[in-house]
Amino acid sequence: MALITKTFNYEGGVRIAAVPAGTKSITIHLWGGGGGGGGTDAGGDGGSGSSGHYVTKTDLDMTSYAAVKNISVSVGGGGSGGTTGSGAEGGTNGKSLGEYSGGTGGPSGPDGDSGSGGGGGGATVVTVFDDGSDVDQTILAIAGGGAGGGGAGRLSTGGTGSNTNSATARSPGTLGENGASHAANGGGAGAGGGGADGGTGGSGDTGDIGAFGGRAGSDTVPSSGSSDVGSGITPGGSASGYYATGVALGGVSQTTGGNGKAVIIFDVPSGTNFKVSDTYKKVDEMYHKVSGVWKNITAAYVKVGSSDWKAVFAGDVLFDINYALFGDTTGNLTSGSAGSAGTPDETPDTSGNSDSGVGGGRTVTKRVGRQSWGTIGGVEAVWSGPTKSNEKGGGDNPRVICTYFWHRGEFDVQDLKNDTEFSRNSLSDETKIGYWVWAIPLVEWIKKHEKSTHWWPKLVINATRLFATARAKELSYKMGTRTQGSAIGKAVRLLGEGGCYLVGLALKPFVADKYTKFLKEYNKDVNLIR
Repeated sequence: MALITKTFNYEGGVRIAAVPAGTKSITIHLWGGGGGGGGTDAGGDGGSGSSGHYVTKTDLDMTSYAAVKNISVSVGGGGSGGTTGSGAEGGTNGKSLGEYSGGTGGPSGPDGDSGSGGGGGGATVVTVFDDGSDVDQTILAIAGGGAGGGGAGRLSTGGTGSNTNSATARSPGTLGENGASHAANGGGAGAGGGGADGGTGGSGDTGDIGAFGGRAGSDTVPSSGSSDVGSGITPGGSASGYYATGVALGGVSQTTGGNGKAVIIFDVPSGTNFKVSDTYKKVDEMYHKVSGVWKNITAAYVKVGSSDWKAVFAGDVLFDINYALFGDTTGNLTSGSAGSAGTPDETPDTSGNSDSGVGGGRTVTKRVGRQSWGTIGGVEAVWSGPTKSNEKGGGDNPRVICTYFWHRGEFDVQDLKNDTEFSRNSLSDETKIGYWVWAIPLVEWIKKHEKSTHWWPKLVINATRLFATARAKELSYKMGTRTQGSAIGKAVRLLGEGGCYLVGLALKPFVADKYTKFLKEYNKDVNLIR
């Protein structure tokens, strides 16, 4: 009996060989590629990707395939980690045989800086096929790829990728889905892994908060074989003597998942002997001479009867590599919902990404608290700062409009810091008073109508947000934290600051006493980042 052990690591191609004549069975150990971790934000780390799956089978019968079929081995790659930025691209997908790759992580929102989703891992696939047929003509075994983690937002970490599968309804059904994007300021979702059934991609959430992770691909397990989906970033089968450190490992925040691995052990019985001094010796090596140089013969067979090939001996199974059959550049269209602008839920889902199919695994790090600055003209004005996660968010600071949209996840926190610093240090008291006179009532009106579907409130809210964010971006450019300014922001500064000064100059003699506390507190450090 000859046991021939072949080990395959990720190399971006499909390994193909003829099934040796006389092959009795194979033993397999397969690990899929791990999912990548999501990108970071102020709320913390991106969610971890889940590990690639492990599938094993001892003595899988190969007698019907020996000498008549080819065998292919495709090792899945790990999904790349997400990144951080404005509209940051999601992690690239882990590749595998054609349509068995993972999905691509969802991009972060175009406003502010948030984390993008991690890519899904590629499945590890073993098949047999006839010459001229598709490589995946007959599937022997598949170890599913892990899912990507969700990108973080300002208020929470990203959700973890799931170790279990929720099958995509997209076509091809073996290809992992991409993670969902975010339309405003917030994290992009993790992608699904490739597999027998590709995993679904995660969804975004409302406001500047972390997105959900994706789902792993599923397995094809030979009869009486076994599968282990792993736990979190830790793959199953790590106690196997064939496991190597880092294989199939789920990626932590912004880290690429570990590539998969395959070990195939061929059982090719042989029993040919030759006689030496009345003693029979087993034939286990043969050579032939080529131009005066002895070359090793890796296998020899003899035909018994009309079609039954028996191995004289078998020392190796030679695999060629085919790169053209490998890899999809992207995954399936996501079934997850994109993140949107708005105020995050005060009690967002923090459950683990398990069989519920909704993701989770997020940690809420900071919520928004309230501190009253007094009442002016019957309107309470407040400033907000980071507090414990269970405190209710709400309120404004003397920036009023800017902070309102920051609460909704629609205003970059660095722009808010720069806006506050500039306005405190560079604007006159008259300009500040002129701003508060109209801005505080405007925000109160917006709060009352923020859920309205009528065109007029929507127009007012959208226009106010546009002008406020444009001015802040222009200030950030002037202060060196942005590489590009805003033409709209320049116009808002010219007209808005000048107009507020004239209003404040005219009304200051009549309202100065009402704004004394505002002016005093505004000269302190009221930045939200402390």
